[in-house]
Amino acid sequence: MRKKVLAITITCAMAMNVNAQIYPGDTSIKLPTMSLYDPNITNMYLRALAETAAQREENYYRYYDLALEASKNKQWSHVIYYVNEALDTHYYSCEIYYLRGRANEELGKMRAAKKDYKNAYKYGCEEAAEALESLKAKKRQK
Repeated sequence: MRKKVLAITITCAMAMNVNAQIYPGDTSIKLPTMSLYDPNITNMYLRALAETAAQREENYYRYYDLALEASKNKQWSHVIYYVNEALDTHYYSCEIYYLRGRANEELGKMRAAKKDYKNAYKYGCEEAAEALESLKAKKRQK
C-alpha cells in the first residue's frame, strides 16, 4: 500500500511543472504539463455516473415488482431473493424491508423477520410496528 501511495505521489509530482538543473551554471528547464482539470472529462464522468444511477434505480423497481408478484403467489424464498437483489442496487424503501420481513416470518425465520421489520419501521413503515407486535405476541404464546 505504501509503495502505491509513493508511486502515485511521485507520478503526480512529475505531472506538475518539472524543473531540472544538472550543473550549478545551467538554467532551469520548464517541461510542458497537462492540466489536471479538464471540463470535458469531468462532464463525461458525471454523465456516466448519472446513467449508472438511473440503471440501478430501474433495476431496483424491477426487482421490487418481481418480489411483489412472488409474494402474491406466496413464493417466500423467491421474495427474499428478489428483495436482496433490489437492496444490492443501494436503493431502498420501508416497503421492501417489510416485504422481506413478511417472507422471513412466513418461512419461520423470526430473528431475520424482526430485523427487517425494525428496518422497515426505522424508514417509516407503520405496518412494521404492528408486525413487530405480532411477532412479540407469537413469542409469548410459545
